[in-house]
Amino acid sequence: MSSLEIERSPLWWVQKLEAQLDARRKRLELFNAYYEGNHPFPFVTKAHQGKMHDEFARMLKESRSNFCRLVVDAVEERLSVEGFRLSAKNDPQADEASWDIWQANNMDQESATAILDSLVKGVSYLSVWPGAREDDYPIIAVEDASETIVCYTPGSGMRRRDAALKVWEDDYNGVLRANLYLPEGIHKFYTPADPAKDVGTAQAQQLDGKTDTSWRPLPSEDERFVPSPFGIMVVPIIPLRNRPRTRVEGESELADVTFPQNQINGFTFLLALAGYFGAHRQRWATGVPLMQDDSGNYIEPWDSATDKLWTAEHPDVKFGEFGQTELQPYISAIEQKVLHIAVTTRTPRHYLIQEGQSPSGDAIRSAESGLVKKAERKMRPLGEGFEEAVRLARMYQGQEDAPVDSEIVWGDADTPTEAETTDATIKKYQANLISKEQALEDLGYTQTQIARMMAQGVADGLLRALTDPKPDTTPADAAPVV
Repeated sequence: MSSLEIERSPLWWVQKLEAQLDARRKRLELFNAYYEGNHPFPFVTKAHQGKMHDEFARMLKESRSNFCRLVVDAVEERLSVEGFRLSAKNDPQADEASWDIWQANNMDQESATAILDSLVKGVSYLSVWPGAREDDYPIIAVEDASETIVCYTPGSGMRRRDAALKVWEDDYNGVLRANLYLPEGIHKFYTPADPAKDVGTAQAQQLDGKTDTSWRPLPSEDERFVPSPFGIMVVPIIPLRNRPRTRVEGESELADVTFPQNQINGFTFLLALAGYFGAHRQRWATGVPLMQDDSGNYIEPWDSATDKLWTAEHPDVKFGEFGQTELQPYISAIEQKVLHIAVTTRTPRHYLIQEGQSPSGDAIRSAESGLVKKAERKMRPLGEGFEEAVRLARMYQGQEDAPVDSEIVWGDADTPTEAETTDATIKKYQANLISKEQALEDLGYTQTQIARMMAQGVADGLLRALTDPKPDTTPADAAPVV
């Protein structure tokens, strides 16, 4: 066996991709923690951990204001898949067969999950495979980037895939599982919980002259390799990339948010700390002899409370209090950092912080224009992934490959009022600028609703009612007016 053949063995691929997956997992989990609100404590180092009092720890925990979730959700809620057209040029309606596959896999919900994971972690994946039985729909599933990774063909600009790996814990059998996806099929491996006691029939693999016992093929020969069906030579793990670049698979939407988020948490903690000690004014006294208990520990001379009076018999005793801490500088610093997040992420300011009076409708539309464009720009790379998944599922079902101009139908990322949408659609339809199907789509009807309306023949009546707001109500048998 040549060195090149050893290099391309399934076990070589597993070890190569597992190392890459482990290298990026910590970063992905960090972004996921920020989205969930599990931010690191401000000002806490390893030296502080053992000295932290319960009250201090509680104040630190309550000082975390999670703007990361809002930044992501503001984009995700404007990205909704509504259908799949076989041809953008010749197919005005969604393809029913493709939409059946979509619905059978609950992709209405699962597509939102895939988009959300892609925004948080920079990439998520869709796995596609035939159903268990011949009459079952193909399976489309969302895969987590913390468990899945893809290797792209060098020089392809991350367009062609050479291999993919999914690693996960098999809780039922107490082992770690790995599926290696190659164009010719799926190689399945496992790691026993205790390799020394493993009694599986698989033998240790040879790699570059060294024995490796970490990953082993599944014991059953029928299960350890599943060939690609229908001779379709493609890696069935498809990436959904956020902010893709030539040599960057994807980037988290929170990449620019973590640092200002940490600073906001820090200022919020200082604000809480200043408010706490401001509410319990710090006082001082001089000329007071300090008393000690039997163990030699100093005893506070007074029990400070709102209903307590401090008295001292010695004439040289003096009392005083420290100056008041201004809270407004902390509030201003927090607001400044929040606005910094708004600028860097193109999140409308009124989403993050309220300033002055509530904005008018036109002001809201203007403020949200950047967010709308941002969401529309993300539809292109995300749509490519969804389109490939549907096309591959169609092929696994025995259908023909979709044309190259097939496309995902997205919902409108903008949020115009119903009156504005209706008025603009009517004008374009009356001027013959758009088709009947496009008019219904612009009015906000889903692809399923449009197909039902066209089948029931109610689309024409609806559009006539919209374009002629004052229909003739004169009875057909009424006498003409002379």
